[in-house]
Amino acid sequence: MTTWIAVPTYWTHAASKPDEEQVVFDHPTPLDEEGTLARTLESFRGLKGPFRVVVVAAGTHPAIGSPIHDKVSALIRPFAASYPVYCVSPANLPALNRMLPEPILKLDSYGNIRNVQLALPFAAGAGLVVGIDDDEVVEDADYLGKVDAAVGSTHQGRTVAGIAGPYFDAQGEYRIAGAEELAACDNIFLKKNYFMNEALKKVMEPRGARQIVRSNVAFGGNMAMARETIASVCHDPYIPRGEDYDYVINAAMSGLFFCFLPGVGIVHLPPDSTGSQAADTASKLLADIRRFIYMAEKLRYHAEHFPPERFDLGYLQPYPGCYLDKAIDLRAHGIEAIRRKIPAGTIASPEAFVDEAVSLAAIKAREFFAYREKWQKVLSALANRPVPTEAIKSFRVR
Repeated sequence: MTTWIAVPTYWTHAASKPDEEQVVFDHPTPLDEEGTLARTLESFRGLKGPFRVVVVAAGTHPAIGSPIHDKVSALIRPFAASYPVYCVSPANLPALNRMLPEPILKLDSYGNIRNVQLALPFAAGAGLVVGIDDDEVVEDADYLGKVDAAVGSTHQGRTVAGIAGPYFDAQGEYRIAGAEELAACDNIFLKKNYFMNEALKKVMEPRGARQIVRSNVAFGGNMAMARETIASVCHDPYIPRGEDYDYVINAAMSGLFFCFLPGVGIVHLPPDSTGSQAADTASKLLADIRRFIYMAEKLRYHAEHFPPERFDLGYLQPYPGCYLDKAIDLRAHGIEAIRRKIPAGTIASPEAFVDEAVSLAAIKAREFFAYREKWQKVLSALANRPVPTEAIKSFRVR
């Protein structure tokens, strides 16, 4: 079985012709710009192999699906002689869905895009899928070997279902800039970066670079999953953001646990960053409020309806487990965060926004477990009935 690297890339209307965006991504590249994808693919040329690459291209509007495919294919083509590289985009996603017993794949959310990253390699027989984002650079030639050695190994009596590693910025910093200043903040949503830094310190500072740490800390752009994990665990299509940490939670629901490996870092160079991560914008804060309200409801629903799958929620501390404290009124914190940080007039009513998030969470939590069941059935069918090689080759860029 081969190792695949999966790279998501996000695109929007040309900067010279801005238009409506139906899907919001953090920093999509305008179609009349080159973006950072080629830099990422160039860094793969130094990796010790063998490996294959799939680039999953998504857009902010359905109307630009074909231009995205053409643009991304052109960016990929110069690397086709160095390693096998494939492309999935809005233009050819229907062909991938036709390979499946049920067309469950979409490109309209972070979670759905991550599922496409897993599905094509799995259909092609991948034994390991490594997620690397399109604004990152891999400098360690032995990166894939280290990841492969960790996934599937045994740690504290458990098989390592997947691993994650750290992001470093251009200055070699892994901590989020300015997060320590939030230590005294009294709002749990506005304090998020502080909690994230605390979780990072827990896995980075006391450990050696090669020492595996049992932890839920995860970054989607530096994350690897075993084939067996992929067969059981999907990303949540309904999570507004933070689909990486959420995936680790979904794995734990299936009795599968991730570990963190400090020695498999990558360089994260997002175009809008002034530190190790860009400061939250209004849209990110609103998405986080929906996200953590949803996460709490999903875990509540899981414990109630799938009691044999319960796991120790201490695994999620200090982040994002801090949002599961029943003594904290997430609704009240969400309303207060909006009042303090979202410009007046951005939304009509903070109360209405949070109440809608609570109502939607109850609906989507149920839908997620129905989707999980579909995912497991579809991937089981793929495992038992391999996709013809020629069908997989149709996605290859040459």
